[in-house]
Amino acid sequence: MPLTETEVRSIVSDARIALSDTELSTLTAELNQILQNIDAINELDLTGVQPTYHPLAATGNVMRNDVLAPSLSLSEVFANAKSYQGSQFKVPPILDEMEDSR
Repeated sequence: MPLTETEVRSIVSDARIALSDTELSTLTAELNQILQNIDAINELDLTGVQPTYHPLAATGNVMRNDVLAPSLSLSEVFANAKSYQGSQFKVPPILDEMEDSR
């Protein structure tokens, strides 16, 4: 079942994304195309087909050893920060006042 613009508007609102009516219309069409592609894949008979977890068999988790090293000073940490107070970054609130009162 295709998504309506009202449903997509609700999704982008929840994600706090501002879209124009043109962008909303474009996104609705793109999401519906993605869902159609998924539906086409779901219609395939994959009985007996082993799942492919990764196309390359010889991959592994490549991580360095966790080694204790000196950390940055606060002045280095905050050198590119837009705003900070004491030892904390200052960021704008992300919740509306109405949500804070819940």
